[in-house]
This record gives sequence, structure tokens and C-alpha cells, in this order.
Amino acid sequence: MSNISLRFPYLIYLSIASILIGVIAAPLFRDLPVQGGAADMMAHEMEHGMLEIPALGAPQVDIAVEKDAMNGWNVTVMTNNFTFTPERVGSENVDNTGHAHLYVDGIKIARLYSLHFHLPRLPVGDHEVSVSLSSNDHSYYMIDGNVISARATITEDETEMDTE
Repeated sequence: MSNISLRFPYLIYLSIASILIGVIAAPLFRDLPVQGGAADMMAHEMEHGMLEIPALGAPQVDIAVEKDAMNGWNVTVMTNNFTFTPERVGSENVDNTGHAHLYVDGIKIARLYSLHFHLPRLPVGDHEVSVSLSSNDHSYYMIDGNVISARATITEDETEMDTE
């Protein structure tokens, strides 16, 4: 019984030290990006492949990005001649079907399976939001060497505060 009582304080000290190390080290990892910038986006595109298609009958995409009344931004994707098929992701290509990729400032944020997405508040300043269309096997749809995509520029204002 005495062995337990002698070791117990050391366990408490070890626990406190572990917590303090975590608190001190955590900020070092807070701002690490999930992906890099534009160079990583291009590497990501090349990794998934490209699917060159004729312009006639090709899918089209446009986006609208509007300030959310509560916090952040609402992205609406508008497509023509394209169907989102989340149930077929990773399978064989079917013309004009697939999913989309959402980027902010060249960094991939999400894979989209529908027309709407909410972005949280961004750092103050101008930001480019873009969406590109991908086939079921993750190849980017392309026309004449250009990825089928849409872009919008938004400005996050420093005077606006989160209301959540």
C-alpha cells in the first residue's frame, strides 16, 4: 500500500507536465495548412488526371458567393448539363456526371456533391473562391486544355464580427 502512495504524486506531476507541454506546443501546429497553395492544387489536379471533352455538350459551371447573415459565406454552384452523382464516386466515368472541388485561394477546401456549401469566416482581405468539375474517377473535366471551373472574388471585412 505504501508503494502506491509514494508513486501517486509522481503520476500527478507527470500528468500536469504533459498538459503543460500540450498547451505550449499546440499553437505551433494551429496554423499549418491542410494543403499548400496553387502549386499543390496543380499537383493535385495532375494526380487525379484530366478528361478532355468536346466543347459541344460539355458541362458548365458557375458560382455565386454571398455573405451569410450569421457567419461566413454561402456558396451556390450552378451547373448546366452536369449531374452530381455521389453514389458513383470512384467508379467508371459516365458523361457529364461526377462531383466538384471547392478551392479558396488555391487551397482545396472540400469535395462537393450538391449545389450548396457554407464557408466559415475567412481572414480579412480578398479571396478567390473557385469550383471545378470532376468525373466519377476524379479526373478533371477539360475543354481545350482548360479545367471546367468558375471563380468569384470575395472580400472579408474586418469590421464584421461573428454572431454565433
